[in-house]
Amino acid sequence: MSDEENKDTKISIGEIYDQLSAKAPSIPKKEVKVTEEIKEIGDTINENRVKDACIKVSGDIEYLRKLIFKMYPITAGLKAFKNDSVIYTDVALLKSAILSSISSENEKQLKADPYVIKNKFILPEPDVICVEEHPKVAELSKKYNVSKSVAGFMALKDDLKNSIIIIGKDEAALLLVCRLIERGIRPYLVLGFPAGPGAQKNSKNYLAEADLKIPLITMPDTKGGIEVAAACFVELMKIFEEWE
Repeated sequence: MSDEENKDTKISIGEIYDQLSAKAPSIPKKEVKVTEEIKEIGDTINENRVKDACIKVSGDIEYLRKLIFKMYPITAGLKAFKNDSVIYTDVALLKSAILSSISSENEKQLKADPYVIKNKFILPEPDVICVEEHPKVAELSKKYNVSKSVAGFMALKDDLKNSIIIIGKDEAALLLVCRLIERGIRPYLVLGFPAGPGAQKNSKNYLAEADLKIPLITMPDTKGGIEVAAACFVELMKIFEEWE
């Protein structure tokens, strides 16, 4: 296990956040467009599609029974895609997994229908940013002895508003995101999938059980991981493209 993974995840996130400079530079953020309201969708058909996508990539039938959906996450995803929201990932591997999955889906579509109209049935490449790329990450990670993912979310702060946040690995980053939401940051949607016992499991339980009032999808227990998080997100993209 690397030194990065051995870092103490029981840090006081609140104390660290309070010490941050309000003027920390951030990644340039696209202006969020104002669009018409999308009616809340709580149907089980689309939720089952997301479950099936997770089962397909993991081989674990438990996703059918245990995957958690709160506060109309399908609707939230549609709104976020409609507004061209930025997608933030905790690690570079998750960003790569998302783009790779999109590419694979498009290749399947083209093989199934060689006459497919370009840009009509093809999934677009979304604006995915790995928070580890933030220019303040190295400084904050060293100063507070936290992972690069935690440092990235610390630095972004208000830029997380109206975004989609996807956590596939770093449980401390997921806990920090929960803390930021409690302090008023309002992303469109959070997908929480760190896999493993202990802190990973506890971070997802906190996301699911805390009264955050934020749309979310997560998997309790030790299940999850980068590939599942990517599959969940890409299925939401497919639902949006078909809805449009």
